Amino acid sequence: MKKLIVLLIGILPLFGLAQNDLGSTDDYGRLNLNVFIPDQVETIPDHAKSLLTNRLTQVITQKGMGGAGVSPRFLVTANMEPLTKDISPTVPPVETYTFDIYLYIVDFVDQNIVSSTTFTAKGAGSNKNKAYVNALRTINLRNQNVDRFLDEGKQKIIEYYNSRCDFVLARAKTLAAQNQFAAAMNTLTSVPEVCKDCYMKALDEVGPIYQDMIDHDCQMMVNVANTVWASQPNSQGAMMAGSVLSQIDPDSKCYSNSQALISKMQTKVLQDEKRDWSFMKEVFENQVMLESLRIKAFRDVGVAFGENQQPTYNDIMWVFR
Repeated sequence: MKKLIVLLIGILPLFGLAQNDLGSTDDYGRLNLNVFIPDQVETIPDHAKSLLTNRLTQVITQKGMGGAGVSPRFLVTANMEPLTKDISPTVPPVETYTFDIYLYIVDFVDQNIVSSTTFTAKGAGSNKNKAYVNALRTINLRNQNVDRFLDEGKQKIIEYYNSRCDFVLARAKTLAAQNQFAAAMNTLTSVPEVCKDCYMKALDEVGPIYQDMIDHDCQMMVNVANTVWASQPNSQGAMMAGSVLSQIDPDSKCYSNSQALISKMQTKVLQDEKRDWSFMKEVFENQVMLESLRIKAFRDVGVAFGENQQPTYNDIMWVFR
């Protein structure tokens, strides 16, 4: 029971504590989209790119779809291409551009465009950068076209998880079998709450994979601690080994092995150095307590993995070709 409670404390925040709210929470509130425009989109000056990213983020947030997801498999991106350019004969000259602005919701893993829309904007300024920025300032992204674009994207994402849920779960299990626990948990926690059936199935799979992860990590740390102690069987080695063992989750299956090693080291140090090692054991126990309190580090494993898997040049540039 303790293990279940700790696990739920760690995992439920990732899923928004949503099981009892699935019927009442708005669908948009359970589907997050990030905005990502690669630096390699050279058609948009940096300042305009930042402004466009912020404007899109505001629109998505106001639509109820904002917030960083665990893994931005589905994301919003954009491009801005000049159609015409006119330079006035005035002093100083004014550059006037007409732009096509393209919005996309994409699956950057499978490289599919989920939804798209385009519209035209016009901007003028003393240089190209100002013309881009002024064009963006004139457009209103809270309109029917953008609403349809987001609605279509949302529906396609839901259809993806509803139709491929078994594949998503199988993928997570395969990753876990390869000891890629962070990737497995990331795959499961990426399922949006709005996909209720798949979401609940994914939630059921998180617990066993989490347990496999802490068991795997425990055995590795016990092995490391044994190696450290064997190479330096004294108080210094015990302290070094103890610092490794202190990272073990008390709910892991081999936790008792770590306790046995602690007792073995304590006896050895007391016998050889006539030194009471209880203070070191106390430090160890305090560290274990702290590790238990910091169990959120484990619950956030999927988030951390997702943050390290942000789209890159190769992931997203296919959209603009």
